[in-house]
Amino acid sequence: MARNSYHSCVRVGNWYENKLMEEDLQKHIERTQSAEKNYEELLASLLEEGEVSVCPDGLLHFGDTVIIHAPVVQPRKGSPVESFPCTLQATPSKAALLKNVYHEVPITAHPQHHRPILKNVFTILPRTSAHPMGSELTYGAPFNLVHTTPRRQRLYVTSPVGSALHSGRESRRQEVLLQDEESAHSAWRLQPSDPALRLTYEGQPVEVGARVRILQTMTNQPLVVEEEFSTKTIYGPEQQVSVGVVNRATTRAAHVLCLLTWTRRTPTQEEIAQEQARKQQEEEDVMKEERERQRRELEEEEERRREAERELEEKTQGMRLVLDNDESEDEGERGE
Repeated sequence: MARNSYHSCVRVGNWYENKLMEEDLQKHIERTQSAEKNYEELLASLLEEGEVSVCPDGLLHFGDTVIIHAPVVQPRKGSPVESFPCTLQATPSKAALLKNVYHEVPITAHPQHHRPILKNVFTILPRTSAHPMGSELTYGAPFNLVHTTPRRQRLYVTSPVGSALHSGRESRRQEVLLQDEESAHSAWRLQPSDPALRLTYEGQPVEVGARVRILQTMTNQPLVVEEEFSTKTIYGPEQQVSVGVVNRATTRAAHVLCLLTWTRRTPTQEEIAQEQARKQQEEEDVMKEERERQRRELEEEEERRREAERELEEKTQGMRLVLDNDESEDEGERGE
């Protein structure tokens, strides 16, 4: 007799153990399918539209939500790709996304995701009471960069200093990642990218889209986008982001960045389509109300006409009865 020729329903041999194994296998398949479905939903949620502040005066303020843009990133030598822009973002790994653990998620730069989405928007928060929320952000003023996860968890953009565990594998610069708590390593300040303007602009308000350097206050080193080193993420290859010196002795990195917000909210194609649909619906509602009003007027007119006809019919009937009575009286008189 062949081995395992009986079905698990046939109670032969280790039938109970086989039944438990099949049940465990079915549960494992269901858990795997549920996890994959949940992963796809979480992956899509990070690409949902993010909220960016509107600054009509063209200046950045504490409390504004911005996207951090690197206008020019040069690829590594010998690469067929020309220079391209990048946007900084927090891209978790698959395990971190499924567990909803964003602690120590690295900051990277993506060459395609330039519109505001949930994973690339950051909030500028003051570090001291001397800079209240809503006040203008000035060059040299310290601030925190905060990233909010899809589940509303607030994390600080931090670059640990003097740690071999938190340095780039290739660049050897300080790694930039998210931390749960505010610290001295999470303090940043802005500086004009042009060295000739740094003393002149110190203490002046920062304009939206101005080309700046984001410096870590503890080390006075800039936040840079690595041009020669990329990392593989759940959204494909992205450029590494680090903090460190940029000179001829080190690998090339882009240190000129822009903090972007809306100065005048330009509606997207989807919003334009929604607005057109809303206006069309309003016009249809107005036309429907007008048709309903005309129908009610016609019904009222028809009711008045019928009422007039009934009154005329009643009057006519009354006149006929009077005439009939008169004729009967005349005939009676003639008979007498």
